[in-house]
Amino acid sequence: MPPDKTIEAIDTSRVFLARQPVFRANMKVFGYELLFRSGLQNFCSAAIDSMSATSTVITNSQYLLGLQKVTGGKKAFINFPQGMLNRHTPFLFSARSTVLEILEDVKVTPTLIKNCTNLTQKGYIFALDDFRYRKGLEPLMEIAKIVKFDVLAMDWEELEEEVARARTFKLRLLAEKVETMEQFQRLQKMGFHLYQGYFFSKPEIMSGKDIPGSKLQYLNMLSELQDQSSDYEKMAEMVSHDVSLAYKLLRYVNSAAFAVRVEVKSLQSAIALVGEETLRQWISVMMLSYLAEDKPNELLRLSVQRARFCQGLSDLVPGVGSRASCYTLGMLSLLDVILERKMENILDGLHLEHDLYDALVTGTGRMGVLMTFTSAYEQGDWSTVDRICGALSIDVQALPPLMATAIETASLIYFGD
Repeated sequence: MPPDKTIEAIDTSRVFLARQPVFRANMKVFGYELLFRSGLQNFCSAAIDSMSATSTVITNSQYLLGLQKVTGGKKAFINFPQGMLNRHTPFLFSARSTVLEILEDVKVTPTLIKNCTNLTQKGYIFALDDFRYRKGLEPLMEIAKIVKFDVLAMDWEELEEEVARARTFKLRLLAEKVETMEQFQRLQKMGFHLYQGYFFSKPEIMSGKDIPGSKLQYLNMLSELQDQSSDYEKMAEMVSHDVSLAYKLLRYVNSAAFAVRVEVKSLQSAIALVGEETLRQWISVMMLSYLAEDKPNELLRLSVQRARFCQGLSDLVPGVGSRASCYTLGMLSLLDVILERKMENILDGLHLEHDLYDALVTGTGRMGVLMTFTSAYEQGDWSTVDRICGALSIDVQALPPLMATAIETASLIYFGD
């Protein structure tokens, strides 16, 4: 049979990828769900669901982006349609690094059960996506290790009933689309093991809670670093007078982030090596890490990733803002979560430029659109990404490598778990 022309039109040389963290109950990252597309023009096309096109997109991701770089060595949750399971596509991925998600519309057939059983014998782990119990799913419930519940798709009573059925098969419970801390805490009491969603970006605002003195100092330093007129010598002095910063800078310069031939032992040589722009950005990350010391490490990683992605977008969108301003936009975008206060209250004393302030507080202006775009890309909201690409004339071919670089930069610059 000749190939479908719509499939031939799909450009599998460009892989659009979003990743969403999957947390343990202790807020440590267990893995990332990866959301693939071969191109924005196909985000809602039936052709993107064809087995051959999807297989190629996922396979290419390992070579174009590098699965280990994308997940940082954590588990990769990947959706595998029925046809891909029957074609043994999962064998292209390591069993140690992958969780195979079986979609909710799967038809349980003897062939599917045989293939899935073979995969489990090879060490692969299965998760049942968007789980709703039905009798025919029981053979897969015997095979799977994880079951995923869309907590927004049912009320609490329905969820408790579905969880009770899953418990009889000793499945690990994963709650997805968790959007608030209240939901997270209630799901913890229900015995869920894993959590996915953006609940950490909707903080509980504690009335009357003030910013501690030490964190206020870090916040002021973070604000000063965003001023491009701040003195380089002053920044270098800031590092040299702080034992913790000095040690971390030496670690950073001697890490994979710098291809130096000899080990850098002198603080002065380390400061000279990184240069002004990188030093400014690095100290910003360190100040943010001090502010977020009691928060999930993923918050800091995401802040750095956003900063680098927004900085790259400034090169693609003329007039949106300087590279420094766009970097700052991403870096400060989660301050309300980190400090558990409203963004406008945090920024009032920082004297940021108006465009940056408006983008962070109200999401308005061209920089606000940039933040919306970044968030949509992170979530795999390809329709919003496509719309803004058109409005801002963004070169879509530049986006996959830009996101890959942002993810890699965040992992290199931040020494978390």
